[in-house]
Amino acid sequence: MEATEKPTQQTAPRDIVITNVSLEYGNIEAWTNVIASYTQKHPDHEVLIFYEGVRVMSMVSLFKRESDLSRHAFKMAVSASDGNWRDVPKLYRYLVEGAGPNFQQFIEKEIHQVLKLF
Repeated sequence: MEATEKPTQQTAPRDIVITNVSLEYGNIEAWTNVIASYTQKHPDHEVLIFYEGVRVMSMVSLFKRESDLSRHAFKMAVSASDGNWRDVPKLYRYLVEGAGPNFQQFIEKEIHQVLKLF
């Protein structure tokens, strides 16, 4: 039997440093909106967020942690079979901006709408 799907490729993980004093719920919401905008344009891509080497399966779980999160423990990678990495640098830049104090630009949107970032 021949495989009909292309093998999935993954970008190298890139550090996302939190520049806000602490990771707030607004930062998490900004990340969620940025990722939703990216995946709307690239539905076959999967954005992977890692914390201390472990994949984050739920963004809200980051906010629910009782202990302080390390500001230098986040990484991002994108997994896709098409190898179209053209928008990945922009995604990375938006995630870094969303991790900072100016995250508001990524949460001000119409309800039930996706931001047009890509």
